[in-house]
Amino acid sequence: MPITVMISLVVTVALFLISLMFRIAARLNLTLPLLYVLAVSTILNSWTASHEKLAFSILYLLTAFSVLSWISALRHKWQEHQYYKAMKDEISFQISRARQSGIPLDSVHFDSQGNMRYHNSGDIIE
Repeated sequence: MPITVMISLVVTVALFLISLMFRIAARLNLTLPLLYVLAVSTILNSWTASHEKLAFSILYLLTAFSVLSWISALRHKWQEHQYYKAMKDEISFQISRARQSGIPLDSVHFDSQGNMRYHNSGDIIE
């Protein structure tokens, strides 16, 4: 009975670690390189031994694609940040202009394009 418990415990821990590894790889966009490393180290072991340079080149290429994906995501995030910063500045400017004109802020709203409009008529405040 104790050997069965030990085997069950080892299998459970191994599956947990594999699951954790795949979750981290998915977060870092490294799922494809991880699958490749697992396949090369288990199923394609003899092929890897005879074509070591090619195997490492493929791994480096897959990792480079992941890094390019990170760079693209960071670039997109930066552009989004810049857009929201500009939108916030524009809305602040419109609010200050409305206050200077004596327009009460509870009678206006902003539409999806960032224009300040009256609640009643829907006209854009110039």
